[in-house]
Amino acid sequence: MFEQKSKLIFSLLIVLAMLLAACSSTGSQLAKNKASSEGENEKAESEQPETRIVKTIHGDIEIPANAQRIVVDAYLPTLLLLGEKPVGATKRDLENVHIVELIDEIDSTGENAVEANMSLNPDLIISADAEKSTFDSLSIIAPTVIIPYETYRDVYEEVNGIGEMLGKEKEAKAWLTTFDEKMQQREKVQEVMTEGETVSIFGAFGKDTYIYGDGIYRGGQAIYKHLQLTPQENIKKTLIDAGETYKQISFEVMNDYAGDYIFFDASNGGALDKEDPVWASIDAVKNDHVFYLDAKRFWPFDPIAVLAQAEEVADMLVAKKNSEK
Repeated sequence: MFEQKSKLIFSLLIVLAMLLAACSSTGSQLAKNKASSEGENEKAESEQPETRIVKTIHGDIEIPANAQRIVVDAYLPTLLLLGEKPVGATKRDLENVHIVELIDEIDSTGENAVEANMSLNPDLIISADAEKSTFDSLSIIAPTVIIPYETYRDVYEEVNGIGEMLGKEKEAKAWLTTFDEKMQQREKVQEVMTEGETVSIFGAFGKDTYIYGDGIYRGGQAIYKHLQLTPQENIKKTLIDAGETYKQISFEVMNDYAGDYIFFDASNGGALDKEDPVWASIDAVKNDHVFYLDAKRFWPFDPIAVLAQAEEVADMLVAKKNSEK
């Protein structure tokens, strides 16, 4: 009997020893797996590039891959829609009525003064000023990317271009998806416009008169590219087909560029004499088909502004058409 109990106890001890060994082995493996995982994460993090190379008008520029203190001139709204809040922007950018609710805690650099940029201790500067002296001054402070005005001729180009530069491709794609959804409102405009009706964008700037195409001026992108309204024939030929965004013309020939609907901007002391026989002779004027643009709303040309302008123009035309029924 005693011998049987001894054998039983001995067997139990062997099983217990095996269990303890297995637990120890499992714990050791788990620890190894955890260490391996942590090591891989650390390796992955360490392998993330700290900088990236951007091709610019001044050659290849090395910029931080994850800039924390960006100062910007002219592209503030685009950075904001990508989820980047710069530490500084120009006075002009900060006066953009379309982003007034998004600019808290962004300091003004005035007219892009070098001293103001330096005081913000930026790790990246983005500017539209193509003057070499500007680049020379700013690049001493931090890596500087110059993107001249009209580099981007379209909302998609700008959002994707800056998104790629900053590693914000996903954010760019998401915003453009929303933009496309909102641009479906072009259908409500097309529904009320009669086939063949055309539009023109005119401007009085100082003492001069201008016509505008589908570029960055006076809502041209919103009106022609995104609402897809039909330009007057001479504007299409002279500007849009020629790749020009604006042209100075004589007031006396304005009728030659007048569409069925006119969008008119008066800025920089420019004025329109509504009693002038040339103006009064235009059919769009006779038919009360002239919309006078608010410069604060139609001078900005960033993606957020273009979207707002398209919505506003659509509402203008639909309201006018409905009032004439």
